[in-house]
Amino acid sequence: MRVLGTSPGTVKLLEPDNEDKQPAAIHAKHRLGRYPSLVPGQQAGPYRVLWAWILNGGQETGRSRQARRILGPGEATRIFEGNMDLTTWFASTLARNPRAGEPVPQRVIAKSIHAQLSLEWIDHAFAVTPLVLLRHPGSVLASWMEVGLKDGRNSTLESRPEIRTRYVDRWDVPLPGSDPIEKMSWRIGLLIAAVEEALARNPGWHVRTHEQLCTDSVATFRTLFDDLGLEWGDATEQFLVENDTPGEGYATKRVAADIIDSWQRRLDDGQLATLRRVLATFPITTYTDADFERTLRAD
Repeated sequence: MRVLGTSPGTVKLLEPDNEDKQPAAIHAKHRLGRYPSLVPGQQAGPYRVLWAWILNGGQETGRSRQARRILGPGEATRIFEGNMDLTTWFASTLARNPRAGEPVPQRVIAKSIHAQLSLEWIDHAFAVTPLVLLRHPGSVLASWMEVGLKDGRNSTLESRPEIRTRYVDRWDVPLPGSDPIEKMSWRIGLLIAAVEEALARNPGWHVRTHEQLCTDSVATFRTLFDDLGLEWGDATEQFLVENDTPGEGYATKRVAADIIDSWQRRLDDGQLATLRRVLATFPITTYTDADFERTLRAD
């Protein structure tokens, strides 16, 4: 998102549908869960209002700013498994249904980590250009473990009945056990398999892998800019060079060449074996056994 947002005439929005970051999303997703599971044509009034606001630029409103003040500095920790305290409920009610207003003149680049199961719904409801970014499951698992990501610690994906009916039961995938690594691996597997199905139905969508974009970043991003119809400028190339530096956790700076296979050092043999075993239960074709063979020494 940050790289694409360096293109002139763009405005970038970081996870505007994430209820940990945007008060309006709390109300919009309260009945749908952290990962809304919607198919084209399905009614979802508040969620549609949220995305109309996002795609018109997601301009902050006075009600939203007041809601942030009410939520306080711990807003990201307030919601878990969909549960809300009275303060969170009041703030979400205040920020609900933001008005889209006049569309901004810039091209909106919105990054989401929760729209995987509704991307086709969004694509049909609005004039968008979907870009799906895949990342090696080992790298995803290692990152979730490292930062203690809430998505790796809640049971939304396995507990929502509409998700189980739409995916889990149809695929005949067993639910995860009590082991935290198994649970995280299961959630990663479901998201990958669901995205694969959506991509198969929508061959016109753009798709890249994190590993591709980390290999000769300037050249690969230039091609992506061309495919998306974005203007390339000196600011983009400068951004890529300046951010090719060490970083960890939630920081976005990384040495690109060092993170392509970093999962091999970050996962031990037991964790990797669990990941491979769980992913094998899902109808995944993007990653095969060969993609999990170690070529580097584990720490």
